Amino acid sequence: MRLVYLLLLTLLFPTAVFAQPYRTVSYDASGRKVITYTCDPNETPEWFKENYLKEEKAKEPIISETKTEVVSEQKRTPPKEGSIPAKIETVGADGKEIFTENYRIGYAGQCTWYARGRFREVNGVELPTIGYAKDWLMAPLASDKVDVCLDVNVVPEHSIAVYAPKADSRLKGHVVFVEYVERDKDGNPVNVYYTDANGKQDTEKNKYTKGCDGQVIQESLQEFRENRHLKLVGYVVKKY
Repeated sequence: MRLVYLLLLTLLFPTAVFAQPYRTVSYDASGRKVITYTCDPNETPEWFKENYLKEEKAKEPIISETKTEVVSEQKRTPPKEGSIPAKIETVGADGKEIFTENYRIGYAGQCTWYARGRFREVNGVELPTIGYAKDWLMAPLASDKVDVCLDVNVVPEHSIAVYAPKADSRLKGHVVFVEYVERDKDGNPVNVYYTDANGKQDTEKNKYTKGCDGQVIQESLQEFRENRHLKLVGYVVKKY
């Protein structure tokens, strides 16, 4: 009934529309998600405040004035450097080690193989085969379950960071999986914890290196953004 009532009011008073709150999302220094609702109370009619908002206030912290709500989440801690959070292998029926389901597609040991598997393991989204690492920002063209973020300073957790060549177009680029981000009091990224394969610390290139591929690496934002030959160009993120 309330919906019908509001629709009738909108039709009868098309210009007297109550102020709609908008929402922004950020992160505090502990990595907790912070949701800010903003609404101008001067544009909200009294009849709406007294009737509709009185009932809704108990359900969701919105309206009236700018308000910040810290979403209740267990305080997270960064993963230990050198640890391997990914479950890459398991023991098969014959007692031999085999790759888990998330890591059975692609060329084992390549950065794209690992990033694809870790993304599926954490986010439950299976990415199609895209090509070279530097081309991975085209992922949304092949899957409607992901988006891209081109602001390299955002560093979304549980995303795939994509690197492209600075100058030499013959290079294939690189991809890593962002495990955790330490942020300052304003929510800006300071240190990034990521995992990858065939990367800076891999002892054997172009093949799966047990105990090395998938290791947690911690870098400052500046170190994370670029190296000698590659630069960070964006992120593949799960679409919500």
